[in-house]
Amino acid sequence: MSATIELLFMIASLIMIGIIFISVYSFRRQRGIRYLLGLIVCRFVYASGVILANSVHALTEKLFFHNVFQTALNLMVPFFILFVLEWIYPDKPIKTRWKIGLLAGFALWSTQMWLDPKLHWIYRSIELVDGQLAITRTAYSMSFTLLCFLVLAASLYALFQYMRNIRSDLRKPGMWVLFLSSFSFVLEIVKFANPQWSSWLLPLTVYCGFLGSLMLIIILRSKFFSLVPFARNLVLDTLQESIVVANASGKVIDSNKQSTLWFDQLGYSSIAERNISDLLAFWPDWLALCKAMKPGSVEIEAVVDGERKRYRVNVYPLHTLRMQGQGSISLIVDITEKQRDLEQIAQLNQLKDQLIAIVSHDIRGPLALQFQLIELLEEDRDGFQADHQEIIAQLGGQIRNTLSMSTNLLEWFRSQREDMALRPRELELIEIVEDCIHLLHIHSGAKQIDVTHSVAAGVRVYADREALGLILRNLLSNAIKFTGSGGAVHVDAEQSGGTVIISVRDNGIGMSQEQVRRLFEDKQPGSLEGTSGETGAGLGLLVTRQFILRSEGYLTVESRAGEGSLFKFTMRGGTPL
Repeated sequence: MSATIELLFMIASLIMIGIIFISVYSFRRQRGIRYLLGLIVCRFVYASGVILANSVHALTEKLFFHNVFQTALNLMVPFFILFVLEWIYPDKPIKTRWKIGLLAGFALWSTQMWLDPKLHWIYRSIELVDGQLAITRTAYSMSFTLLCFLVLAASLYALFQYMRNIRSDLRKPGMWVLFLSSFSFVLEIVKFANPQWSSWLLPLTVYCGFLGSLMLIIILRSKFFSLVPFARNLVLDTLQESIVVANASGKVIDSNKQSTLWFDQLGYSSIAERNISDLLAFWPDWLALCKAMKPGSVEIEAVVDGERKRYRVNVYPLHTLRMQGQGSISLIVDITEKQRDLEQIAQLNQLKDQLIAIVSHDIRGPLALQFQLIELLEEDRDGFQADHQEIIAQLGGQIRNTLSMSTNLLEWFRSQREDMALRPRELELIEIVEDCIHLLHIHSGAKQIDVTHSVAAGVRVYADREALGLILRNLLSNAIKFTGSGGAVHVDAEQSGGTVIISVRDNGIGMSQEQVRRLFEDKQPGSLEGTSGETGAGLGLLVTRQFILRSEGYLTVESRAGEGSLFKFTMRGGTPL
């Protein structure tokens, strides 16, 4: 290759290095990139020094530019080390004094090189042979160079291990970038082993700018700098949950800030490169899941800042595309507050159950006894004087309303329990309807309301007896309540496929469309006065809707003000007789 063409190639490579710097500069806020930029600057100075050294002929001039590119080459080593450390170990920040010390050490070595004409520590001899520098190094200089090679080899190996454990879609381009970046390292080793080849190897080291361009294309296409740090820094570190990633041998290879802080509060100043057998010794179930690389969830307790806290740990396995185990990811979630809330809810539920027991035993029981007594008085009311009959009627209405309210309240509480189970079975519908009409005959008789039914014998439903009875009693009670004296209430049933449609119709005061709409709101509907001044809590229809839904049925209402109402609900049909 002619000297002109060689020079043009080296200048083109130098331009490529400048383009690489500009492109990488846009990622300067990502971890490690500032040191990579320093390395690229050194590479630019190195290439410039080689070009200028080849363009001069005097020994002193060649030695000057040789020292320029050799200084840049020396400083590449600490920049590369710092880049690797910050890229791979983000949770172990390097102290500033160590960074300064590392850079100062290589700067001091370069200073010795510049002062070598007086010190003679670096070069044994320097001469021009066929227009090229021929340099013989001292043992001291060669030892330092070997040490640099060992450090760089260790850094490349650390990068290789890191690339093996990153996302599968980034692993291949990452390996290619690592492979291409090692070319200049290999060329320096060849130069060191065969100094006589330096004259034609130096331009090749400059041509690495073309390889750098290829590396840049791979990086930009795979969005390597933007994806890996973004996913790591902006996603993982913003999570409030702690995340720990361990490889197949149990060594912690990654973690977020929250997990570092959490383990620090437990007495572990650093978890990077620690073995999970040491970190998780107090939680054998968690450790077993990580070692087995199997998905699972465990709950653990830990004392953090003097407070005992409870955590849920979700373990997820890391697999290759061939489903080979590569490690585990542990997600640690603080459930202390949630556990306290659950305990408070349990206490409130216990208090609610106690209140239900009080209402059921100490209130409803005596009311039921009073109701039976007042029914006896109502059956014999003709034997009392007129003023006594009025008192008995008012007392009966009050007791009846209070008993109905307490019954509905208890049933509503019962319907809200998640563990409440209905016990459906085959029922003869006519029996349930007639029982409900009979239970309300005194109330309907007092208002001279005719309650009838046309349910055919043999119509069967598959339902819970208590729930169906409650539904019918509430609908009949409401129909009687809102029907004037001398009115009528009628119960009917018809089969439609595997469903029985049960209807309760009255010719009472009816409702407006707005009132009908409010009946189906989730909140408790307001109670209205009946035609004889009856009152209530408005729970009856709410409980009715709950039990119809629990029975896998639905409720519909048709009503017009002044024309009465029609309530229909469905139940699963039984086997007809």
